[in-house]
Amino acid sequence: MNARTTVACLTLACFALVLLASGALGDASSPAGAPGEAQRKVASQAAGEARIADLSGSSRAAADPAKAASPAEVSERVEALEKENVVLREDLGKARLDVRTSLAEAEARRAKEMAEFQNRVDELNARLAAERERQARKNKDLWIAVGVLALGIIAAN
Repeated sequence: MNARTTVACLTLACFALVLLASGALGDASSPAGAPGEAQRKVASQAAGEARIADLSGSSRAAADPAKAASPAEVSERVEALEKENVVLREDLGKARLDVRTSLAEAEARRAKEMAEFQNRVDELNARLAAERERQARKNKDLWIAVGVLALGIIAAN
């Protein structure tokens, strides 16, 4: 049993060491850039993705990239995004409701288990108190018997 515990501790220590080393190497390999460099990189990637989406999205944009989208296309796109936003908000609301429900159920289960545990503890404490009382009575009776026996021996002499 002691060998298993030692092996388990050594395994966990090795695992923690590997995680720390990989984190340190990951931090060391990424060069520290100037402040705001990450934001510029993300913005440039987003602009590139927007250009790709515009080029693949409409034939007019592919034919004339300098020309802006028409107001009708923009309004359609806005309406589509608003509908998607509504759907995502509903999904988020449902997910939040599910989480609240599961948390309430878990809290109810925990409260029930705690009540059962407390009842079990109270029952065991009552049994222990009864056993102590029984032992105290037994010891008292034993000492009374020893005293009566001692008095009887003294009286017989």
